[in-house]
Amino acid sequence: MISIYRHAGWIGLLIALAVLAGCSSKQETKIDYGKPTNSTSMGITDEGLKWDIDKSAPSYDDTIGRVSFKVKEIKSPFPPSHKAASIIKAPFDMIQLTYASLEQGRQLILVESNSQDTSEPEGKSGPKLSNGAPTWIQSDSQMSALYWKQDGLTFLLMSNQVKNKKFIPLYDEDELAIIANSIY
Repeated sequence: MISIYRHAGWIGLLIALAVLAGCSSKQETKIDYGKPTNSTSMGITDEGLKWDIDKSAPSYDDTIGRVSFKVKEIKSPFPPSHKAASIIKAPFDMIQLTYASLEQGRQLILVESNSQDTSEPEGKSGPKLSNGAPTWIQSDSQMSALYWKQDGLTFLLMSNQVKNKKFIPLYDEDELAIIANSIY
């Protein structure tokens, strides 16, 4: 039997690239980027959930050390059984941190960059963070997502869970704001 993988990371990555690179503004870009340098992620197979490991990927800590800024992390509301970090190819530094619980079928993905884009993002305004930072809702049918800027960095926090062998949103924007406020 052939297993078919479905990954939430690619949708998140497309959202992240659009938001973090300024493409969600009305600007066009001709730069070809957006591919992670490795692709460890949670996937759905016919047999259930699987942590699909890119064996060429450096460790979580080594990957974080390759970014020019201090990478922020979040406090996950669920205990992650797996974590991964991936550098995303871009004309600036961008990293994706994935926190997953295969047992619960949940994952959080935090993308952060030092993009200098100053355009106003498109999307519905979300809840303000405790530091007063405005947020924008970037959710779709497969994940909930919240975008914001803080301390010279741009962040995108995404969440999803598996139900009936499909990725669906996990947390609403108010819950994502609480998680975003846990950044350290």
